[in-house]
Amino acid sequence: DETIQFAVRVKTTGWVGFGISPNGQMPGSDVIIGWIDGRKSYFNDRYALGRYEPPIDNMQDWFLISARQDDGYTELEFSRNFTTCDNESRDIDILADTSRIVYSWSDELPTVTQNSDRSETYTLRQHQDQGSASINLLGGLPNPPQIPSDAKSFTVKDENVAVPDKDTTYWCKGVRLSDIIDSYDEVKYIVKFSPSITPGNEGYVHHMLVYICDGLEESDLGPGGECDDQSDAINYCLGELLIAAWAIGGSDFIYPDNVGYPIGGPDGREYAVIELHYNNPKETAGIVDSSGLKFTYLETPREHNAGILFMGHSVVKTMIIPPNAANYTISAFCSENCTTQFLPTDGIRIFANMLHTHLAGTGLTLSVIRENDDGEYQEIRPVEKNLQYDFNFQQTNHLMEEITVLPGDILLLRCYYNTRGRTGVTIGGESTNEEMCLAFPVYYPRVEMNSCASFPIFDQLLSFVLQDVPAEYQESFAVFQNDTSGPTIQAVLNQLEWNEQQINSFEEKVYQTGTQFAFCYSDTDFNSTLEQIPDVCCYYNPAKPVRNCTLVETEEPDGASMTHMN
Repeated sequence: DETIQFAVRVKTTGWVGFGISPNGQMPGSDVIIGWIDGRKSYFNDRYALGRYEPPIDNMQDWFLISARQDDGYTELEFSRNFTTCDNESRDIDILADTSRIVYSWSDELPTVTQNSDRSETYTLRQHQDQGSASINLLGGLPNPPQIPSDAKSFTVKDENVAVPDKDTTYWCKGVRLSDIIDSYDEVKYIVKFSPSITPGNEGYVHHMLVYICDGLEESDLGPGGECDDQSDAINYCLGELLIAAWAIGGSDFIYPDNVGYPIGGPDGREYAVIELHYNNPKETAGIVDSSGLKFTYLETPREHNAGILFMGHSVVKTMIIPPNAANYTISAFCSENCTTQFLPTDGIRIFANMLHTHLAGTGLTLSVIRENDDGEYQEIRPVEKNLQYDFNFQQTNHLMEEITVLPGDILLLRCYYNTRGRTGVTIGGESTNEEMCLAFPVYYPRVEMNSCASFPIFDQLLSFVLQDVPAEYQESFAVFQNDTSGPTIQAVLNQLEWNEQQINSFEEKVYQTGTQFAFCYSDTDFNSTLEQIPDVCCYYNPAKPVRNCTLVETEEPDGASMTHMN
């Protein structure tokens, strides 16, 4: 019976529409339409069968709280249960993943016709504006803490970057933290980070990561440049301590009031490096950018010190997704050896997370896996499950409850891809047309593990070749032993037509039964093992909430009564 409350405010004195869509389009949407005519307000739960006026639902599961107008604006406040009593499956459950919001409005009021049975019929005029947006309705803090008035801030960025006129650019810039943070010899506690995007460049800045480290030289602190052209020290810093991860569509991230991210002090790292991914598929020239990440910090400690873990599948060209696959699954994990080595006895508590793939990604699930008394691996809880992933909306989401990861547990990340319509294999890489499979759990207490990842070693490739590759192509697959560059992988694998049997066999032999190189590291330690992705016997499957669906009569804001299911 958990309830979510909405408010919409639109510059119109006509009708306002708002709802949840399965895909960002009108058909299939669960919507409301409301308006105010004089002193009377109207509000209906409706369902959209197509691109025409949605009929009123027999089951009214959206509840109007208030309706008002001022200065030409209409404001509606209303609520709905996460799960409703609609037995005709017209309502969309509100889950902790990406929701597609649809909205529309008109400056004209509907026509209201009084029927002989005292009922009313409404005729709506065509909308004057409409749109859709992606949002995680349950991904924010329910009551985000107020930032204290004595908070200070610093920004890590480069200035006036001439963005190259090519598809993909990774840009790196190093800074000395004491140059941008007052009294850096005293510990500071980050409580918020925010994207600072140059206006007009929102579509070009794909992601930003900020790391802190030691060991940069004065020559590393000048103007930034493409990461591959930077010094070894700059590139080494990109694997050090991550203090923020942001991607396209994301907004501010605010820490809970009992958690902060410590930096500075006598043992603090001296430098920061920001990595910006510029996505410029039309190869537009003349873009100038000064985007970066702004950090808000306090000088007083909080109860817990936070950390951010970089985990998932290594960004390597041997991450291979065949074409024509509707739901290809790639798995990566942080091994039990790594959690045993780096996690404290009481474990860590994950309270937020960001999931990341590129254009072919359709969903991701990050789970905690634990060996039970029978020696089987079972899913304890999903950390985050988003099967409605939107490439253009990648937000660090707060979890509805903290998830504990103990020493010996496994963090298992599964990424799902749709490559229908692609004519060749998709490989791992930095371009948005290549792919990634990553997660960025935010947790406390901070541990020394900077990164935890895995990738396949293709120990069963020969079996795939002998069983599923036509004889005339089998010899060419021997090149994998010596050359795993992107062009070579694509040239060899694109010889295949990739039918369903080949797609399923390749996924099984690489990611289900194939051996993975699993590793993790801190500033001083490196741990690696060869092992298979855990075979999970049992997945967490909570019972769907059972609602007491009884008829109740409520009084609407205009004094009228309406029957709802509750």
